[in-house]
Amino acid sequence: MDGGTLHLLLGNYDTNSRSPVLLHLRSTDAGASWSPPVRVDAGAKPALAPHRGMDAQIAASGSKLVAIWNTAGTGFGGRGPMATAISADGGATWQPGPNPADDGLPSDHSFVDCAADAAGNFHLVWLDSRGGPKGLRYANSHDGGQTWSKNATLKSETCECCWNTVAIGMAGSVHVLFRDKNPRDMAVISSTNHGARWSAPAKVGQFNWDFQGCPHVGGGLLMQNSTLHALVWTGAAGQSGAYHLFSRDQGQSWSTPQRLGDTDARRGDLASTGGPSLAAVWDQAGDGESVVFAATSADEGKTWSEARQLSTKRIHATYPRVAAVSGRYRVFWTESAAGQPSVWKSMALTD
Repeated sequence: MDGGTLHLLLGNYDTNSRSPVLLHLRSTDAGASWSPPVRVDAGAKPALAPHRGMDAQIAASGSKLVAIWNTAGTGFGGRGPMATAISADGGATWQPGPNPADDGLPSDHSFVDCAADAAGNFHLVWLDSRGGPKGLRYANSHDGGQTWSKNATLKSETCECCWNTVAIGMAGSVHVLFRDKNPRDMAVISSTNHGARWSAPAKVGQFNWDFQGCPHVGGGLLMQNSTLHALVWTGAAGQSGAYHLFSRDQGQSWSTPQRLGDTDARRGDLASTGGPSLAAVWDQAGDGESVVFAATSADEGKTWSEARQLSTKRIHATYPRVAAVSGRYRVFWTESAAGQPSVWKSMALTD
């Protein structure tokens, strides 16, 4: 999302293919209608099996767009280096871009996220194992993805396969939400100078989840005015579920966790249209299917509306995302009926 334009990056799979065609669509009416799809990855190294929870990503700053995905290599599941494509005309045309990683390794570089700040700088994070264990890396681009900075290690060891989230704040602040290693709680690491230097990580909720494995669940993060808001999930015994927390000191300390949904709620996201308004979405298992829910807050998350079911019954709906555009919320998710391929779905979230 950039200004009043929504940008969507889709993977279109042929039967039995692990390499989808990547397509860009955009909407200038808050998601009510979409442009014809334009292929993003022509001439670039093909994507290797992007899927929900390890999505190909897109970020925009005005007419400059950057798309990033994982390609084949020597890592777990055959995963390898990143590939990029860049556009200087709002997505009308695309060309291959460089690999942002500077280690030159064919191993796994994945779970990427990217966001652009008000000055047009792109901030990118991902996981790779250049130092041994999987760790959180960072690079930025000041020229629309044509070149990338020297890579920085934000955390040398993290959870191996949970998605990361970048949030852009005010006055040069950049914040990254990731799942830590021991314990497997979510944490935020922050920069107040455009990514030049980074704070020590701070736990987002002291759940102290002792889990030897990867839960494949990240979280949502946004800056609203001068407050950071996070939506995180834990599987800790007696605490399982999704929680909203906020921080008023650039992510260094966090509020008491506030549960959203029931103990089966997970895979959440957050957005704000400005002022005190917030929207949260998540999916929740029940009766053999997965359902997408949403709740809104009019007081910066102090209180929340009753959760509303957005997806229909007898449909498996997962991985919701919510975007704020033109003063409105638009929710996206992936769904499938029994025996059918997954498709994307979106709808307006009304008060």
